[in-house]
Amino acid sequence: MQEPYRPVALRVMAEWGVQDPVWDSDVDHMGTVDPGEFGASDELVGQLRRWNERYNALGRTDYRWPDAEQERAWRDEGLGLAYQLQNELPDVEISYVEDGDDRPLRQRRGP
Repeated sequence: MQEPYRPVALRVMAEWGVQDPVWDSDVDHMGTVDPGEFGASDELVGQLRRWNERYNALGRTDYRWPDAEQERAWRDEGLGLAYQLQNELPDVEISYVEDGDDRPLRQRRGP
């Protein structure tokens, strides 16, 4: 019996027109994934989706934030959600795209 697929690494990255802002880069599973399928809590999945919905709402403004503070708050929130995802899926390497630091979160944590 074959074991169910489990990703090695996932990226948290907002994208227009998708529900889940979590991406798998595995060649056979490339694209967005529902992190709940791998054990993330329903609460966190909902928070990630709402975070991505705020990005999608910017489509009406050509993806321009009203001000730098709102953009910074959104990016910070996404980073916090990515850390929560790392905590809920400790065996999966999580990275966060929206702040330009492509290191996995495990390498970004302090002591």
